[in-house]
Amino acid sequence: MKTDMSFKLYLAPILLALALLLPGISHATGIGWNELNPQQQEILASMKERWADLPPERQERLGRGAEKWAAMSPEQQARARNNLQRFQKLSPEEKALVRERLRKFRDLPPEERRALRERWRNLSPEQKEHFRKRMRNATPEQRERWQERQLRRQQRHNR
Repeated sequence: MKTDMSFKLYLAPILLALALLLPGISHATGIGWNELNPQQQEILASMKERWADLPPERQERLGRGAEKWAAMSPEQQARARNNLQRFQKLSPEEKALVRERLRKFRDLPPEERRALRERWRNLSPEQKEHFRKRMRNATPEQRERWQERQLRRQQRHNR
């Protein structure tokens, strides 16, 4: 039981990060604790005492994050934990850059987001790793130039 509680305490920051990265809802009405399903309550157990004090938008994001977490495979959960740990180690400037890129991605039309996701899924593991290494080692200027080239290619393709 102790490891179960430790796991939940470990999971809470991950869910919080997922909730912060999910798009907000402008018409949020909030979710009562008892409206959460048992699985959501288990995942969010460390937040039960302060749940009613959370803003409605945050309750909804956390609820969706808990649903998303419950639907993930153990491998996906491990990857999400790894990503959160990497994000936490970033400098404030790097975190701002990640948030800005995520915002830009969310601002894309749904069909462009789907196309990018599909393109990523079609890359081999080696190609994905090569891309990650290239991005990790690139300067901000190199990343910006790369993004501009990608945008021009997409615009040409859409004509």
